[in-house]
Amino acid sequence: MLTSNKLLILKYMNRYFLIISLLLFSTVSFCQNFKNDSIKLFIDKSIELIQINSIHAENINNIKNELYSKSRDLILIDEIAPFYEEVFKQLNDYHGGLKYKGKTYGWNPTNMKTNLYLKDKIKTDTKTFSKLIDTKIAYIRIVGNNDFNFTKVDSLANDIVSYINNINSKTIKGWIIDLRLNTGGNMYPMLLGLKEFIGDNLLFGGFRNAQNKSTGNWEIKEGKLWIDNVILERTEDLDYPINNDIPIVILTSCYTASSGEMTAVSFIGRNNTFIVGEPTANYTTAVQGFKINKDAGINLSTDYVVDRNLKIYKSNISPDFEVLGGDNLEDLNSDQKIRKALELLRKL
Repeated sequence: MLTSNKLLILKYMNRYFLIISLLLFSTVSFCQNFKNDSIKLFIDKSIELIQINSIHAENINNIKNELYSKSRDLILIDEIAPFYEEVFKQLNDYHGGLKYKGKTYGWNPTNMKTNLYLKDKIKTDTKTFSKLIDTKIAYIRIVGNNDFNFTKVDSLANDIVSYINNINSKTIKGWIIDLRLNTGGNMYPMLLGLKEFIGDNLLFGGFRNAQNKSTGNWEIKEGKLWIDNVILERTEDLDYPINNDIPIVILTSCYTASSGEMTAVSFIGRNNTFIVGEPTANYTTAVQGFKINKDAGINLSTDYVVDRNLKIYKSNISPDFEVLGGDNLEDLNSDQKIRKALELLRKL
């Protein structure tokens, strides 16, 4: 026989299970109540890719719930693509983006620094350039590239070497490597063209994921560039060798981005090396693309870059000596960043 206390307990237990059942039912109903099931499949696939691969997946549940809430009454997948601008904002990922039917939906922070002079120069000065500043100081400017299909690694690296050879000699005592107009692209030809400056027989950088596990290393061994255990080679050689400790100044701007930043990082920690200029653009992540369906893919920041001392860069690169503005690519001797570089090089 059940006592009154036991009956009371059972009554409350039944009420408890009823409440839980209702909550579960309402959750399932929320998740499944889409006018177009293809929209839910699209969202679920994108969320799965973000959760597995992104370094910024802390808010993934909130992001998923918001996408569900905005999308369950929509008819066309085309309608949800613009929502991913907010998704990437919540991910704090402005290096990635949703690619859908030829358009990109991402997030561009409004507080990005600008330099109007260099912004115009990026459009007009699109080739590598080198010049002797004086008889002992050499200058080379390396711009970004669009070799995203990895078809020009050798030719782009050879181009850099040819410009080095145009001015290099036994009398050169210091180098200025200008990355101010380097907005990114494929970093491998940049590293391959500059490998003798970076050093030899060392690990000089790489990537780490959100769990701080290595996902790739950049090394130079016996003069050969190794990226993730793959040797990259070029056909052009230097006419004169580069001393491993020759003083170098790297110039940066607020437009030095992505692969330009990776190139700068490859020099951090090198002896007799300084970074002069402006804080970089803060695209110091590796980006990988993943397929959602035949019309869409998603690019995600998957790894942080590290330097030769294994320091992780989760934001932009701060110069050793900050020089804001004062750029003059028509008259290098009047350029304030170059003037600071010359001051440093002549002390060494």
